[in-house]
Amino acid sequence: MPLRTCGTSVLLTLLTAQLLAAQVRQISGRITNASTGEGLSEATVAVVGTSILAQTGNDGNYVLNAPEGDRTLMVRAIGYKRRQVEVPASQGTTDVALEPDVFKLEEIVITGQSTGIERQNLPNAVATVDAADISRAPTPTLESALQGKIPGALIQANSGAPGGGIQLNLRGVSTINASVDPLFVVDGIVISNAAIPNGANAVTAAQSGGNPRNQDNPVNRLADINPEDIERVEVLKGGSAAAIYGSKATNGVVIITTKRGQVGKPQFNISQRFGFFEAAHLLGQRQFPTLADALQFSRDTALVTSVYQQGRTFNFEDELYGRKPLSTETSASVSGGTEQTQYFLSGLVKNDGGIATNTGYKKQAVRANIDQDLGSGIKLEVNTNVIHSSSDRGLSNNDNSGTSPYLVFPFTPSFLNLEPTNGVFPVNPFERSNPLQTFALLQNNEDVWRVLGTVTAKWSVLRSARSNLQVITIGGADFFNQRNNFVSPPELQYEPNDGQPGTVVLTKAQNRNLNLAVNATHTYTPASEGWQATTSAGVQYEDRELNATQVLGRTLLAGTSPDLAASVTPFQQIEPVRDLGIFGQEEVLLLDRKLLLTAGVRADRSSSNGNTGKYFLYPKAAASYRFVKPFGGIDELKLRGAYGQTGNRPVFGTKYVSDTTATIGGNFGSLVPVQAGDPNIKPERQKEYETGVDATFGNGRADLSLTLYQRDISDLILVQTIAPSIGQQFRAFSSTSTLRNRGVEAAVGIQPIRTRDASWLFRTTFSLNRSKITHLSVPTFQTGGFGTSLGTFQIEEGKSATQIAGREGVVGDAYPDFQMSFTNDIEYHAFTLGFLFDWKHGGDIINLTEFLYDAGQNSKDYVTAGAQRQVDFATKTGVYVQDGSYLKLREVNLGYTLPNRITSSLFGRNVRYTRLTLSGRNLLRFTDYRGLDPEVSNFGNQAIVRNVDVAPFPPSRSFFLSVDLGF
Repeated sequence: MPLRTCGTSVLLTLLTAQLLAAQVRQISGRITNASTGEGLSEATVAVVGTSILAQTGNDGNYVLNAPEGDRTLMVRAIGYKRRQVEVPASQGTTDVALEPDVFKLEEIVITGQSTGIERQNLPNAVATVDAADISRAPTPTLESALQGKIPGALIQANSGAPGGGIQLNLRGVSTINASVDPLFVVDGIVISNAAIPNGANAVTAAQSGGNPRNQDNPVNRLADINPEDIERVEVLKGGSAAAIYGSKATNGVVIITTKRGQVGKPQFNISQRFGFFEAAHLLGQRQFPTLADALQFSRDTALVTSVYQQGRTFNFEDELYGRKPLSTETSASVSGGTEQTQYFLSGLVKNDGGIATNTGYKKQAVRANIDQDLGSGIKLEVNTNVIHSSSDRGLSNNDNSGTSPYLVFPFTPSFLNLEPTNGVFPVNPFERSNPLQTFALLQNNEDVWRVLGTVTAKWSVLRSARSNLQVITIGGADFFNQRNNFVSPPELQYEPNDGQPGTVVLTKAQNRNLNLAVNATHTYTPASEGWQATTSAGVQYEDRELNATQVLGRTLLAGTSPDLAASVTPFQQIEPVRDLGIFGQEEVLLLDRKLLLTAGVRADRSSSNGNTGKYFLYPKAAASYRFVKPFGGIDELKLRGAYGQTGNRPVFGTKYVSDTTATIGGNFGSLVPVQAGDPNIKPERQKEYETGVDATFGNGRADLSLTLYQRDISDLILVQTIAPSIGQQFRAFSSTSTLRNRGVEAAVGIQPIRTRDASWLFRTTFSLNRSKITHLSVPTFQTGGFGTSLGTFQIEEGKSATQIAGREGVVGDAYPDFQMSFTNDIEYHAFTLGFLFDWKHGGDIINLTEFLYDAGQNSKDYVTAGAQRQVDFATKTGVYVQDGSYLKLREVNLGYTLPNRITSSLFGRNVRYTRLTLSGRNLLRFTDYRGLDPEVSNFGNQAIVRNVDVAPFPPSRSFFLSVDLGF
């Protein structure tokens, strides 16, 4: 009996296998680019109504087993329009050509903590920048790669020093004294963008001039992220889009997603770049062709006569900033995997030479992104990134001690030789320092080690044809250690100024960002499939702590360490913050997926608030409707509207400030801080209304996006000057003051040529913003700058938040009238040409660098114009408040992909492609501004007090040759 049963079982098994085989047929084919005919790798081919799918190989070929009968295939590929194809029962081979989705209508855009929606239904203006746009031309940092690519974003460098220092501002000014940075989210976790001072103030004494803001030209830490690792960047500008991030989102949210592996054989990519940086613009200085001209510069006849050399002039700027050292960058990556495990590994070695003596920027980074299917509906994603960077930034920006080069050059005549003789630098008899000596001997190094790690667990709790419930848990950490060594040796000419020759400042900062989020998402798709509902909810916890210690040593006996100084003063600042947020959101697609309705709310509490247990609510709502082919010439027209509230957290220290300890008259004691806090401080609140229209034309050849918005910010945090008798100078507090921004954003894309051999894609963006102080609960006041005689920022009810005031009243406005960008991407056979022009119209700058040159009678045009500017300045501040408009060629690249036969002969058959690219950044500049660069901020990242030009580091342009190999 057992034998008979066993035989029956085997027979049934064989019969079942044969029956199943008879019910399954093989479908194969090739997925290609409709424009070029090339095979598309990593495209997915799915059998509609089943879980069967396949992925194409490098040649675009696929094979899958489908049930018998007539079937429908859904074909998708990143960067292409999806296509649904009917396959009759008798057909076994099916080739599909996909049209490029050049306007990204079908890309999935993040709309919540764990949800996304196709752009064609998106109710908000969300800008996305993909990997190709980010890596168009080599950039030192990610922010510079985004310049000119995001409507409504003002992205400006604070200076030209190596290593970064850039501010990203979205949709105008959103605060006066609160946080100014957008929220940066990398692979699901909030990261730090701290800018920690290097201690240069110990030498420059810039803050002793009555302005307490830092002027050390620090680097913001977003510069650490490797642009080559990034798959895409999404910028949530509007309140409705950003409301899901609550009390930290008023300045916008920048979501960065890094590259991941795809199923398939290992794909290796290596890129080697060689190039150099050079000064993009220098100021020049007055020439003295005769001794008589030289004697006009100084009344010290004996001094002038002793150093003047007939027919000889010395170009200090070129001697200091004229370097063009070789810069190199090597990046490599490998990706691939199986259905169970996918991986992406990358490495970077970067060495950018600086244009000034003893300056430069180095970075090394490694990344490992692993996806693992654990079975039972559980998938694990692990991201790790280790970064090391080192920057030498020299000395720049304002000073009160005659140390910064552009505060020395204005008072040093071009007939003086400052070059060393036998290694010895001459003393500058006209000023307190010799900048060539300063840069040769001074050390200003910043060394950073950073580790980013994320673990994401995705659990599909429920999976069916109609319902899908997924729980996503994200845990992550951002750690960095920053060490700044600022050493001013005693032999420098200016060092005895404070009576203690030799200064060293050692800064050590540790930052810790811990993130934990648990999100649940349920998607319901009824049998009709004409509508869909997505419900999501979750909780987020964030624990941040920045601990910065600074040791100042004066009178250096030997070496470069504070323990070798005769006088040592320690400082420490600890900033712990804990935030907790809860959110819920509902998205419904109706009317055959043409109507989208969404609503949500977030509740936040934070240790930065006066009431740490209070939850602040931030609601959102949005809607959009698509009209498909509403009338001739228009493929699709979408109307959209949105409303949302966000918050802006108080800066650490506005709630309370601890006393500091010191020795007073030889006795140990404590000092009350300069600024008092507000125990009732609360986040600023923004309410934003946004409406817009999106359209595509000409069978996908053109698209248009237009957005109008109004942002109302209330509960503005102000800083008040208080009576000296209280014992403190300032008090931060939450006020009833309000601020409004109104603006327009537009983007147009046109593809006039799209053939098998050639294509041309043109894109342009436009944005303008107008701010207004709608209510001010205190009298009109000035903030930042150096007083009305030189230009300051005036906060006044009914006026622009960024207006500049002088002796004669309002003399300018720092925010631009409008911005535009123009991008062209041209392909012809194996050649590509791309370039981007960035145009900023308006935006006034307080040009104190030119003021210094004129005051020193040393500006290049002093005889013809500078002397008159000084006369006019006696009554008119506006002489040195100048239009900062510019048109810049931000990026340009020319690429050529070698034919396969040449690639094979050079590197063998395993190499898939070889590409050569010539690229450059900031090659051309057109502006009437008379300073070094119309992108400038002496005070670093600030909400209001920007566009102040005081002795910055000069801007640079770059040229690179890249060789890219794929195998």
